[in-house]
Amino acid sequence: MTDAATPEELPATDGPSFCYRHPDRETWVSCGRCDRPICTRCAMQGPVGLRCRDCGKPAFDPLTSVKPVPAALGVGVALAGGVITALIASRMGFFSILLSWFAGSIIVQAVNRVTGYKHGPTITGIILGGIIAGAAIAFAVDYVLMLQEIAAMAAAAGDAGYDYPITSMLVDQGIWALVSVIACCAGAWQRIR
Repeated sequence: MTDAATPEELPATDGPSFCYRHPDRETWVSCGRCDRPICTRCAMQGPVGLRCRDCGKPAFDPLTSVKPVPAALGVGVALAGGVITALIASRMGFFSILLSWFAGSIIVQAVNRVTGYKHGPTITGIILGGIIAGAAIAFAVDYVLMLQEIAAMAAAAGDAGYDYPITSMLVDQGIWALVSVIACCAGAWQRIR
């Protein structure tokens, strides 16, 4: 005698089921763990068959999960890279675009090394946020240095009443800082993808 079920003992199905996440899609497949019906878009290949998105998602993804110490190191490297790139690029004029583009990919590589070659939205945020924050810090440092230099020149010349074109210098410096940040983020984004 075999323990195989006879056709009368099998559960009756009235037709296809509908995906639990997309009720408008018919499916004949169900999750191997929770038995909910899933469509092909929701199905993930599990260790033994197909799984739904909830059951197939790993609890800890080693490729995208970053521990606090490597994340802090990554923030520091991205911030330092952004500051150094922006300080150098602010003195180069048009060539700052090329420098910033290549510096963006170097920053990505450095952050990848200190974080253990992780990827995902957290690392992308660390890299791009560090570049932007570093450029803002560099712009502030450049502005303070420019004001100190103008004050020293005015004191040396004895021109207390002379109006220095601080606004136009600030706008010029701000435009090049913005161009540098955009080029650096574009170079980093190309390397991240």
